[in-house]
Amino acid sequence: MLLAFAVHLPIADGYFQQLYASFGVETPEPAQDHLLRTMVGLFGPTVASWGLLLCVLVTLYVRHGHRIIKPALYGALLLWCVLDSGISAYFGLAMHVYLNSAAALSIAIPLLFLRPRRSPAPVLQLRYLNDQQRLRILLTGGTGFIGSPLANALSSQGHEVLILTRDPANLSGIHGRTTCITDLAQIADDERIDCIVNLAGEPLASSRWNARRKRRFLQSRLEITDSLLKLVERLKDKPQVLLNGSAVGFYGHWQDEELDEKSPGRDGFSHQLCHQWEQHALCMEAFGMRVCLLRIGVVLGRNGGPLKALRIPFDAGVAVQLGSGRQWMPWVHLDDVLDICALLIASPNISGPVNLTAPNPVTHAVFAQTLKPHIRTALLQMRLPGPLVRLLVGEMADEVLLSGQRVVPTKLLEHGYVFRHAQLDSALRDLA
Repeated sequence: MLLAFAVHLPIADGYFQQLYASFGVETPEPAQDHLLRTMVGLFGPTVASWGLLLCVLVTLYVRHGHRIIKPALYGALLLWCVLDSGISAYFGLAMHVYLNSAAALSIAIPLLFLRPRRSPAPVLQLRYLNDQQRLRILLTGGTGFIGSPLANALSSQGHEVLILTRDPANLSGIHGRTTCITDLAQIADDERIDCIVNLAGEPLASSRWNARRKRRFLQSRLEITDSLLKLVERLKDKPQVLLNGSAVGFYGHWQDEELDEKSPGRDGFSHQLCHQWEQHALCMEAFGMRVCLLRIGVVLGRNGGPLKALRIPFDAGVAVQLGSGRQWMPWVHLDDVLDICALLIASPNISGPVNLTAPNPVTHAVFAQTLKPHIRTALLQMRLPGPLVRLLVGEMADEVLLSGQRVVPTKLLEHGYVFRHAQLDSALRDLA
């Protein structure tokens, strides 16, 4: 802004003399000089307005982390610096090249270290655990999307949580009465463990599936479950209950049939993965433990999980529907998942498979239509054909994205569980 006025002050004389000399012209008449200085001065408000826009984009990035903002800023910066410096160099204005380089670096270097500011999610107050009974809970997968908030919720209510992890640095976001262990051998035979929650396993959506990765999906789940079985075998006082992870993928591929805990599974990789994991977990019953198999649906949460991936095109301005949109999405809010875990720990009369899904599943088309009003940037709408989805992500498309199950939480409803978010619109309003 100061540039608009500084060009008429004596401090700018040296610059304009060099400018005239670069073009090989004499100092023009006062009227022409005044006009040229005014034209250069008008560049000041232009730069200032773009500076305000840059500040707005940086603020949006820090608050919301939209992925497109940082590449767009770098692209605009590079385009300006290269073109402006190239034109200046062509006319012999070396000073402009140096100024442009200094200005570009002064923006690009801090931008490199800029990160979105993530507000810590509020710790959920679990409704179904007695605060007076202090439990000692062993948790695997405690640094994951479900495990981390579950550890915080349990520890905030006074329960002691032992978290098995290979990297203790990942526990920085977990607070309260928590203890990090890197090996189950660190637990002595005479230690008290009231409950085990087993959520560990190789993430399914981290990259494209292949034969090696599918073996790793299965091995990682079976290995940790078998290690827990050996731990229980040597403990003098056996834990009361095991909550073992699984997924609605157990049921395999279905169309519109409503599925509850008594429904059979259809063969396929997802079914085999969940079935074998559940069978290994059920071996704990031989030691008198109650085993709950958590058949978890599509968990919607704030800082990660499926919703983070599903809303990427929405944030970029396009509401995307995958395939025909007729595939079912057995969704559930993360807060309900944590509350259900508390209910299962506290309820000695619940065992076996338990569907962790909301009572009102929707199709993917309905999900996209419901999400769109909650994300203001999603102005356009399109359908991504099934073949293109398969080309992009491979086998995972048919196993996860283009197929689904109309799963209902019959067992939870029979035992009186009250969902915090029974309707999708309520859940997305809370999250998006």
